[in-house]
Amino acid sequence: MNVCRIQDTDNKVGEAGAVARGIYAEYPGEAEAITLGFAPGKAYDSVGIGRHGNYMLWGWSAAPSKMTPAAQKLFLNCLCYIHQYDRKPFVAIPRRALTRDQDLVRILDRIEASPSSAATYLPRYFPPETVKQYESDLAGLRKHYESNIEFVYVDQNKFCIDEDLKSLGIDSNRRAATIKTLIGLLADESKARVAQECLARYTDRAFKSAQAWSQWYEQNTKRLIFSDAGGYRFYEIPGLD
Repeated sequence: MNVCRIQDTDNKVGEAGAVARGIYAEYPGEAEAITLGFAPGKAYDSVGIGRHGNYMLWGWSAAPSKMTPAAQKLFLNCLCYIHQYDRKPFVAIPRRALTRDQDLVRILDRIEASPSSAATYLPRYFPPETVKQYESDLAGLRKHYESNIEFVYVDQNKFCIDEDLKSLGIDSNRRAATIKTLIGLLADESKARVAQECLARYTDRAFKSAQAWSQWYEQNTKRLIFSDAGGYRFYEIPGLD
């Protein structure tokens, strides 16, 4: 494997530096992986140099005098690059939950590769009723989640399927149009209660009237970003509009 040597030091524990887990930007401009960082025992997509808002990770520990000539130039380039984000505000979405597109897939892959691990993974990451239904049908478990991927959310560290949202005829929980549809259903007495519960599940708002919900949505429709990692809800990101 071709690599770029950054520093002329021994890779002793605690002295070599640190890499970050793979960066998955939740919205444009928030985060980016600039280069991967190789570290024994770490995932291949670990980041050696990365940016999160106006912060930059330089994953190596050596002083400039111990860097290779190429690394010294790279370090200066990183300083010049991050300067454009100096004091530029950004919304840091906290990591509160496992994600469907990375974590769920990884867990299903592990179970499939080692069926004996199902006894550990199933009760840890899936609701009791799902475990009961699929503990003897691991292929069916994967198919169940793949066919319902747009309705997945995490509750108490378990991957759930939003049957409420499905019952309302909505096709996804992570599209901003979903919020508009739910607000419209508040006028339907037969669906208002479920729609209100779904709005509370996927936002941090608790408006009492459809008018208040509509006003908030119209003001923020272009700023809404859905985040799995952030707790399966929409965030309002200034500047996206």
